[in-house]
Amino acid sequence: MLTASSMELVSIVVLKEKTEDITYRLLKLGIFHPVDIRHIEDELRELSPYEIDKEYAEWDELDARLRDNLRKLGISLPPARDIKAFSYDDIKKTLTRIEDDAARFFAQKEELDSELQNKSSIFSQLKAYPLFSLKRESVYSFLEVTLGRVVEKNISVLERSLKDIPYIFYPFKKEGDKIMALFIGLRRDRVFIDRVLKDISWEKMEFPKHTEDITRDVEGKLSGEIGAIKKKLQDTQDQIKKIGENHRDDLSGMQSLIRLKKSLLEAKKYLCVTDKTVLLSGWVPKEEKENVIREIKKIDKISYIESKDAEEVDISKEEIPVKFRHTAFFKPFELLIDSYGIPRYGTIDPTIFVAISFLIMFGAMFGDIGHGLVLAMGSLFLKMSKNEKVRQASALLVYCGISSIIFGGLYGSFFGIEFRSLWIKPIENIMEIFKVSVMFGVGFISIGILINIINAMRDKDYLKALFDKAGLIGGIIYWAAIGLFTKIAMSKTHGINVYFTIISAGVILLFLKPFIEDIFKKKKHNIPVALMESTIDILEVGMSYLANTVSFIRIAAFALAHAGLFIAIFELSRIVNDSAGAVLSFLVVILGNILIIFLEGLVVTIQSLRLNYYEFFSKFFMAGKEAYKPVKM
Repeated sequence: MLTASSMELVSIVVLKEKTEDITYRLLKLGIFHPVDIRHIEDELRELSPYEIDKEYAEWDELDARLRDNLRKLGISLPPARDIKAFSYDDIKKTLTRIEDDAARFFAQKEELDSELQNKSSIFSQLKAYPLFSLKRESVYSFLEVTLGRVVEKNISVLERSLKDIPYIFYPFKKEGDKIMALFIGLRRDRVFIDRVLKDISWEKMEFPKHTEDITRDVEGKLSGEIGAIKKKLQDTQDQIKKIGENHRDDLSGMQSLIRLKKSLLEAKKYLCVTDKTVLLSGWVPKEEKENVIREIKKIDKISYIESKDAEEVDISKEEIPVKFRHTAFFKPFELLIDSYGIPRYGTIDPTIFVAISFLIMFGAMFGDIGHGLVLAMGSLFLKMSKNEKVRQASALLVYCGISSIIFGGLYGSFFGIEFRSLWIKPIENIMEIFKVSVMFGVGFISIGILINIINAMRDKDYLKALFDKAGLIGGIIYWAAIGLFTKIAMSKTHGINVYFTIISAGVILLFLKPFIEDIFKKKKHNIPVALMESTIDILEVGMSYLANTVSFIRIAAFALAHAGLFIAIFELSRIVNDSAGAVLSFLVVILGNILIIFLEGLVVTIQSLRLNYYEFFSKFFMAGKEAYKPVKM
């Protein structure tokens, strides 16, 4: 668990006719991370790639067409248990048949949706500006309202001209060959409406003194029309749903087959081809290599399979994919690592250390049983999400809630109401909690130094293990400085000279670093430049370790702030109780706790991440370029 899985590069050569079967079997296994071997082995650079662009584009177009139909039909499909043997042409024909069956209803639904939107827009404006707004052109209205007469035969021209915008045309009286009517549109369309009304010889009339009856009739008529449209729309949707249900099996089978074909093609893009064979290479966890070989041999007994340990491959370690090996408990903490970067292959996996430190720091800064319960219980709702990352975030927040509960017990706090603590009360033991925070920081920084030394030793970079800013010599100087500071703080002089000697020796060695590198790496430094670099490096080491250590004081500071906010809220509640009564006083306590949970919870999360990223990761973290992503069904 302290390192990622060991990887092997597996190369498979099979006959061309076995390509589909081999690729399909690797997809089913779900442990093969394909790579283009031409970018790794120089002698294979001249091999031809497997051309997939045209075929992939065809299947991708079918996929988009299928998804569009599923959206219009309003159905979602789980993966099919059995993949039906559809050909590309079969899927095209089946989709065309479904589209033909549903085309009339799709068009009808689109038309009804547009009509409903237009009518509803007018109706909402009428309700917002009732009765009086029809008597004048109010600058506060979004409606364009006019009363007038038009020749009956011109009404059809009006309807054709305004078919793409929302409007209401309400005829209420006939005078010879003319119709008296009320016209309502949206003011945004005023210019276009005026032009159309002019074209049909609209005779504008003044509103009579009493328009309430007309307005009421318009609203009633419009409400009835909207109801009728909704009924038609529901009937149309029922017909569309029926078509979807009738073709559900075919749609499900086609969806699964298209996804499979696209996955196969995505895997095939890494293939290299000759006249009669194909070569597929990829990374496999060492413990899974035999499974891959066994499955390939089942399909093609004469296939050639070669595997190399990652250390033997002529490629930088940054290029090797990284696969974490975490239990379910530590899995959510991968989110925190991923947001910073992927640890390089072959280095120590920091997830376990981050998990422990993050929970300790969060709980210490946000210690309250009540707040922890709210955080843990509230986060459980996110567990129902279909998104894997959201579920992991939910688990992470539950862990944070539990940590807050534990520290709430240690501090003796339940929604700010204090009881006998199991450890200390931060507000009453300020120096003690500052001391513990710094001690925790020293320990955490020391772990970072040790990880950096181990990483360098694993890379056989012994000079880095010794002379890096977070190397052994830098670590010894840091630990000696901590010992010296402790002695001085405790007013003990015995052994001080030993610490001074260790620090001085370490500083001299760091000062000589460029010249020692010259000996072992056979380089030649410019002496004045080397002396300047050494001086700057020594100052940087001292200042960075001091800054890193002091940063952990923020744990104590936020623990005190958490307690201080409770004091402020309860004091404010007491003042409100004296002036406005118990109900408002209780409300202040509730709102204050909500504010602390959301605001300080966010701040504490950021501070916990910051301490991990800047004070811990800065000591050792080396980033890789690629996470392990095997091809899967």
